[in-house]
Amino acid sequence: MLSSVRDIARKTARVGLLSLISFSSIASALNLSGITNSHDPSTLVKDGDTYFHFTTGDGVWYSRSTDMVNWGNPGTVFNSGWPSWINNAVPGFGGHFWAPDIIQMGDYFYLYYSASSFGSSRSAIGVARTASLKKPNWEDLGPVVQSYGGNNEINAIDAALFRDHDGRVYMSYGSWFGGLGVAEVNQSTGKLSSSVQHIFGGGHQSIEAPYITRNGDYYYLFFTRGNCCQGVNSTYRVQVARSTSVFGPYTGERNLMPNVSGNRKGPGHVGIIKQDGCNYTTTHYYDLNQNGTAKLDIQRMDFVGGWPTMTSNFNSIHSCGGYSEGLYQLQSRNSGKALEIEGAVTDNGTTAVQYDFNDWLHQKWYLVDHGTGTYSLINAWSQKSLDVWEQSSANGADIAQWEYWGGPGQKWRLNSVGSNMVEIESDMSNKLLDVSGRSTANGANVLQWQRTGASNQHWRLLRQ
Repeated sequence: MLSSVRDIARKTARVGLLSLISFSSIASALNLSGITNSHDPSTLVKDGDTYFHFTTGDGVWYSRSTDMVNWGNPGTVFNSGWPSWINNAVPGFGGHFWAPDIIQMGDYFYLYYSASSFGSSRSAIGVARTASLKKPNWEDLGPVVQSYGGNNEINAIDAALFRDHDGRVYMSYGSWFGGLGVAEVNQSTGKLSSSVQHIFGGGHQSIEAPYITRNGDYYYLFFTRGNCCQGVNSTYRVQVARSTSVFGPYTGERNLMPNVSGNRKGPGHVGIIKQDGCNYTTTHYYDLNQNGTAKLDIQRMDFVGGWPTMTSNFNSIHSCGGYSEGLYQLQSRNSGKALEIEGAVTDNGTTAVQYDFNDWLHQKWYLVDHGTGTYSLINAWSQKSLDVWEQSSANGADIAQWEYWGGPGQKWRLNSVGSNMVEIESDMSNKLLDVSGRSTANGANVLQWQRTGASNQHWRLLRQ
């Protein structure tokens, strides 16, 4: 959007940022309460038992909740001043950060934030990280991408992070000017590991605030058209297009959220948290019942006929019959030991074993929801997929790691056998992840075996 318009509106929106405002039941069947002020909300992220919601504001503002409904306990990332590199990148910057987004990668939470000059594409996206959100110690890592005021540049604002089925992480961003772009992220540094590719918009079209997710074989690009930041006069609406590649082309543009629905006006800035098999979508909107105050909204998203649909017709956060995406330790019920890649080796074909948990990354796994009842399990150290050796359907076939290629030997179903306890079943062989010989020893092989009901085929999902 035009930066001057955005700035004026956001200065207005922040005046009441710390006031306690409850959602009207008309605004959302979920009935959010507490500090629900929001503009350009981040994807919700969870640290332990607490959800965090970051949003536009001085110093990068955030609030917290333990149930996604009651929000409070606010804070800021940059409590005194801001990173000095911004002064050269964006002359005249005043500390009001736009459109943050956040993702967990390895041992850290990485927060991406936007700083912009008003009325131009002189902008920058930076990144900071902390090992804990509940007890943060933020380390700023500097700029990720910049734009320099060019008329057709991809404007470096509105970052959004996404983890694909193969564990790779991508950042999309952009606003008006040169449209939207996407690039892969190095998960150790938080910086870009590939060149930026243009994926949509440009030519000063009113397109901004991208967000990418995947469901089955399609990538879905969410974005807004229209003008935000004008309260009850906002013309924002949320659109969606899809592709079979994260890099596009994205086609079949459809209207997902209209400009006005009930008391919601000008919805924008999609983020999606995949929890318990549900897709919960965050946006902001301007409340027509409260003079256009910008608020947080949470709706549920389903896929029908290959396209997303939105609903606010639910009144509680509940399970949709699945598991939450995130970083996990997988602990054998029989031995109490963790599933790991032997010796922290990153080579294809390295076997999976059990070992005493020592909090190393090769003992942690990203659970990635495919939206089809299956999941991939990506090792946080090697970034390779848990895999049935040579696509065998035989009892006793080794479980190893391999570069993700999306075959059935790398897709897993999770079957509940108790609180936080699951069977991990191969989508290819219908056999279960099993500790060889019911061993309790360090280094015992993990293999596949037909279901026996024994405890060496049960695994605790421990969120990291």
